[in-house]
Amino acid sequence: MVFDLQAFREVEETKPRIKVLVGEFGSGKTELTVNLASYMQRAGMTAAVIDMDLVKPYFRTREHRARLEAQGVTVVAPPPKLAHADLPIMPPDLTRVLASPQYRVVMDVGGAKAAIVLGQIRNLIRENGAEVLMVVNVCRPFSATVDEIITAIDNIEAASGLAVTGLVSNTNLGAETTAQQVLEGFRLTQQVADRKGLPLRWLVLPDWLFGKIDVVAPLLPLQPMTQYPWDEND
Repeated sequence: MVFDLQAFREVEETKPRIKVLVGEFGSGKTELTVNLASYMQRAGMTAAVIDMDLVKPYFRTREHRARLEAQGVTVVAPPPKLAHADLPIMPPDLTRVLASPQYRVVMDVGGAKAAIVLGQIRNLIRENGAEVLMVVNVCRPFSATVDEIITAIDNIEAASGLAVTGLVSNTNLGAETTAQQVLEGFRLTQQVADRKGLPLRWLVLPDWLFGKIDVVAPLLPLQPMTQYPWDEND
């Protein structure tokens, strides 16, 4: 099954220009950020990524700068010499890219700690129109139940001063992900959506399961792009 980039573009053009991805540690925000930006660029939009995930030195979007820039995606991140510094560094060009109507922007933000920094630019985000999407992976800590997910949403909203406007079901265990896990994550995320009165923007699933799961939901295939230390060959 082939992902329909034209249909993807048509939907995205009805949505706010800026996407702010938030979520707990291990929710898969960075992989999703890279995939979304790639889809946008391939669909003929001008994509930009802003890396504001301040707490994970291995998994940040800035690790994918070369891959994204080769596709024509603009990457806004701290300078390379600070790429592994866990500091609240505002990337250069952040204001220009957020304010420029030419860009479809995807922001990779962490949980409540990073969301505090996000709060410093919340007015700029509001002024330029954004959807704030909570990325949920029920296989990770503090996201295994409906109540835990709702608590995480509340904490991020309190820290950032921005309201979460939608949910993304992104349950996975990397290369070990099964259809059953994806469907269970979808079930729990949909319960959160119902309780919070929020839309489910996407059910994300690994590209090898795309077309093999029968569910009524907007589907987004994800191609794993991060090379984790434990996946490397000896």
